[in-house]
Amino acid sequence: MGGAAAEEASVFGLAPVAPDRTAAYGEHPDQVVDFYLPPDGSGPAPLVLLFHGGAWRAPYDRRHVSPFAAFLAGRGLAVASVEYRRGGDDLSPYDPAAPEMPGGGPGTGPRPGPDDPRPRPGPDDPRPRPGPDDPRPRPGPDGTGGAPRAGRWPETFDDIAAAVDGVPRLARDLGLPGADTDRVVLTGHSAGGHAVLWAAARHRLPSGTPWYLPSPSPLCGVVALAPIADFATARALDVCSGAVGQLLGERGGKSDSDDDGNNSDSGVNSDRRVNSHSDDGANSHSRNTSHSGGNRSSDRVANSGSHGRARTDELTARLALADPAALLPTAVPTTVVQGRADTDVPPAVADAFVAAASRVGQRVRLVTTEGGHFPPIDPTTPVAHTVAEEIARLAGAHPGA
Repeated sequence: MGGAAAEEASVFGLAPVAPDRTAAYGEHPDQVVDFYLPPDGSGPAPLVLLFHGGAWRAPYDRRHVSPFAAFLAGRGLAVASVEYRRGGDDLSPYDPAAPEMPGGGPGTGPRPGPDDPRPRPGPDDPRPRPGPDDPRPRPGPDGTGGAPRAGRWPETFDDIAAAVDGVPRLARDLGLPGADTDRVVLTGHSAGGHAVLWAAARHRLPSGTPWYLPSPSPLCGVVALAPIADFATARALDVCSGAVGQLLGERGGKSDSDDDGNNSDSGVNSDRRVNSHSDDGANSHSRNTSHSGGNRSSDRVANSGSHGRARTDELTARLALADPAALLPTAVPTTVVQGRADTDVPPAVADAFVAAASRVGQRVRLVTTEGGHFPPIDPTTPVAHTVAEEIARLAGAHPGA
């Protein structure tokens, strides 16, 4: 086994690391955050909000980035690993009978390993089993093989916004030692990379949307790792087997209008970016204010139908609200770390985002590596050290050994 499969096996083969503290930033079971603190006596450290990937699909939660979170803490950073609502009520590949990480939500039990004595799903068990050698279709981070549904509209975005706004305050209220909440950096991998780029752009949203901020969040910067950063390119390449369309509310690659027999263009095809990359960076706002307003998730942000399912016109509006490349420039210092051998989120996605930023006058630092999708969150790789250095650079901190 080699290449991408070996990289994936390396990440998912690492033993989960329990946090120093877990707390809730909201009422939903998935609205929790794990804190990993730097060694005692290391002094106040920048607070890093870490968003995991997994194509916004429920079986993949924050547990698989816990070794990376602990690694960053060991390098002198205070880390808040954020959970958030993902796809529907799909069965988790983790053993549901296993002890959960403190404060964990559904599907946070340890990933079964080859030496795990606990019962594992049998050959006829319908639940997917993770692992690169599993012969059956499974919901991998690339979304292939009968993957569960990706994302919830608008709940996934509600949680990203709530975490970025609330977790620094939560850290202060908890009196966590060693966390400097005046120096905050966002980092995230894959779908989590999308989360942090989007969170940094909320002041670019129409003022009537519930996620809007009147000015940029007080961030030192963003480090996005193999991010799903440009939705038009991601859709054109079918990244994560339609995950972007599902996040926006499509069902089976179709909007409700298509299901009803209307085969008109969905308005979110790869060759029709909506209101994005205009010269003044502002036109992405103009068409969407009519879809905002209201206090309930079910009647706002271009949301209609059950469970966030959208009509064609709503998909168009949602794209303009959700695509980080359509919300540039942000004026927030931004680094993208991208593996040139990444087949899950190909380099073309990051390249398109960087090019879009350049067109509207924002310089994005692009750090390319020779590996694939998973090395940025694998603490056994040199790339993870590069990531830690990028985070420390933006926070103005000296990275630990």
